[in-house]
Order: sequence, then C-alpha cells, then structure tokens
Amino acid sequence: MKINTLAGLSGVSSETIRKYRDRDLLRPYCNPENGYYEYSNADFLNLLYIRKLRGASLSLETIGDTYSCDGAGALLDGYRETLEALEKQIEALKRREMMLRLTCRHYERDAQSPRETRLIESFGTKYDCYFEAKGVDPGLSRWIENVDLFTLVVCIERAFFEMAELPKRIPIRIGIGTYQRVLEEERMEIPESARAFPQGRYVSFFLEVEDLYTIGHEQLDEVRIYLRENALRPVSDTTAYLYRVTFSETGYLFQFCVRLRVEDAE
Repeated sequence: MKINTLAGLSGVSSETIRKYRDRDLLRPYCNPENGYYEYSNADFLNLLYIRKLRGASLSLETIGDTYSCDGAGALLDGYRETLEALEKQIEALKRREMMLRLTCRHYERDAQSPRETRLIESFGTKYDCYFEAKGVDPGLSRWIENVDLFTLVVCIERAFFEMAELPKRIPIRIGIGTYQRVLEEERMEIPESARAFPQGRYVSFFLEVEDLYTIGHEQLDEVRIYLRENALRPVSDTTAYLYRVTFSETGYLFQFCVRLRVEDAE
C-alpha cells in the first residue's frame, strides 16, 4: 500500500510515518525501479505498535532500543521510567488542581458583589513578596517560574487606613504571593522579605490600579468608612489577588480584590 493509504488506516500522518522510516523503526519495501516505498500489512501492524508505545509516552530512542535488545528488558525499563515520570506529573497536576479550586472559591465568593466592602474569613496563612523598583529579587525566580501557583498582589500600608486625613496619592507596592501549604508542598523557600498574613478576619474590597506606584486616596474612602462604622481596626498591611485585567484609554487597568486583616477596635 502507498503511504497515504497507510496514514489513513493507522491515524498516523504521512510526515510522522516518514520520520519513523528515517529512524529505521519502519522498514517498508523500496521498489528499485521508481524508489517508491510500498507498505505491507506487517508495516501496518508495526506502526500500530509504535503508536501504542508513543501513546504511553515512550521516547523514539527507547522504542528504537527495544528492536535491538534481547528480551523485553529495554521495553520494561522504558515503561517503568515513563510510569515514574507520569506519577510526578500527576502529583504536580494535583497541586495545581488544589490551587485552581482555591482560586475558584475566591472568584465564586467575590464575583457576586465586586463593588461591595465586606468582612470575610481567610482560607489560610499567605505569604507575599514585592517587586522592587530596581528589579525582581533573584530569590523570587522560582516563585515566578511557578506563577500558576501564586497570586499577584498589591500592598497598601496599614497606616493609610488609620490616618485622619490622607494625601492625594497613596503609595502602593506590587508583588506575588501564595499560601503556606502551597510553599510547603512545592518545597519552596520563604524569602526573608516575605510578609505573612495569617488566617483570620479580613475586610475585602476592590481596587483599580493604573499607576503601579500610587493610587488616588478616594479609592480608600469606602473601606475607611466601613472600618469606622463596624468598629474594626487594621492589624496588617494589605494582601490581595489580581482579579482581572482590562484596558483603559491610557493603558492597562488592573483590578485587585484586596484583603485587610482586622480586629475589633477597643
């Protein structure tokens, strides 16, 4: 049969069949009169065998070794190595599943009232680190590499929620953070500069950021009123997660869901 017929029967593209042939994994008959390859039923069966091994994530190198070794040792080693790699991938996927479920819990709770200031209970201890104007701390490189396990955060100092009168512009810091259990499971170090936000009561509110260095003081008015009316006092700077990104007339608009840890005022 011609290569196109074999491709249709096997579900393997002609290009891939040629690659297997070039690597000596397929050995079809070559017609000396015209140089065309003719594939037999034996080639078809061998191709399905290769497809099965590739479906088990065995490399072409490992598959090639199985043709030249006595017994099934190379094939068994290949399956074992692939199984070990798969187990590691499953563990990594489970950790990412945990973070996705946690993120969904945040969104499910916060999407219902994205403009409302309210009191919530946190899900666990969280650590945040901030980017500096001079660049990113090298110690955060592994955090950034695994950004899908982290949240992007904004920090507003606790003092600005307690001042009688605010300046026109409030300084902020942007960074990255995640929960303690994620760091423990991923065996990631907590940098010395990290801020800890323990489980407890937090006031939650939304903040829109265009300038990554300051925000207008009016964005804190509602939460400051909420603190006074509910006899609450802040006991930490803010943590947050980046809720969404949109575009404004001047550039990016970053919308954060911000958390401020609080206790009852004396």
